Amino acid sequence: MMRRFLTIPAVAAFVYVGLQSAVGTSAIQPQAGVSIRHDAAAGEYAVTVAGKTFTGYQYGKDFREKPAFYPVVAPNGARVNREYPMVPNVAGETTDHPHHQSMFFAYDEVNGTNFWNPEATARHIEHLRATVAGSTLTADLAWKDKDNAVVLTETKRVTFGGGGDVFWMDHDITLTAPRVAVSMGDTKEGAFAIRLNDTLKENGGSGRYINAEGLETAANVWGKTSAWVAIRGTVKEAAATKNVTVAIFAHKAGLNFPPYWHARDYGLFAANPFGRKSYDPAAPQRITRLAVGESARVRFRLAVYDGQVSKARLDQDYAALP
Repeated sequence: MMRRFLTIPAVAAFVYVGLQSAVGTSAIQPQAGVSIRHDAAAGEYAVTVAGKTFTGYQYGKDFREKPAFYPVVAPNGARVNREYPMVPNVAGETTDHPHHQSMFFAYDEVNGTNFWNPEATARHIEHLRATVAGSTLTADLAWKDKDNAVVLTETKRVTFGGGGDVFWMDHDITLTAPRVAVSMGDTKEGAFAIRLNDTLKENGGSGRYINAEGLETAANVWGKTSAWVAIRGTVKEAAATKNVTVAIFAHKAGLNFPPYWHARDYGLFAANPFGRKSYDPAAPQRITRLAVGESARVRFRLAVYDGQVSKARLDQDYAALP
């Protein structure tokens, strides 16, 4: 795959520049300008907040297995995502799990098809179209099996915001069974995920996980339910080392709240609202079934902070979710 730079001046079509309204008193929702620009040739919607690069919704040739958000950048400029596999041969960077493409949403065992880990089949999550309204991008996707038959449709509504010391994006995702009944198995392999910068992970990096109950480290967070999990640490770059916090907040209105957490010390950081017994062998198996026309809705916020913020701040910002 080729190196991709999210460079706003070079993109072809300007879509939106606006003002994000302040909500409440939390620093997670201050007033800030959000810009979303579409580069159809590159297959990218580039997002800036307050004039700074935040992320890009990528659906081009390097993201055929599934769309992803790449890069993911803190207000201080630190890239909190791992570059591989989008950028190969980064000195010192790990090359395991090539399906961990920056920030993404996928799941294993959907009518027997593995949409999480790439296999030698033609199965994929296909970007169909996207629209922009204000600071919200809405994308329609089709989850297709090896025979190119649609198993699920997905509507991904993502609203961007932030300013000051935090950028955030709210994901409101609806999965629908359009043509056949769908059964989603009980597996740990999912679902709302980011692969962290190697210098930020716990094992061999600087990071340390914490959840809403105050439990710390991957050993104590993994396989537990919680409203939110964050990792605090530093991103080491050529010119500087920058303190950051990456948090995933699960919305109370989402399916099977609170989710289980697939938060690994090697750098995978994911919330899973579908699996249960795969995390807790004593729990009953959970199978998510959708009849034709039925839908399931999950909602998460990813927030990226400058600095290693306190649990009190994370609790406050979670409480202020709209």
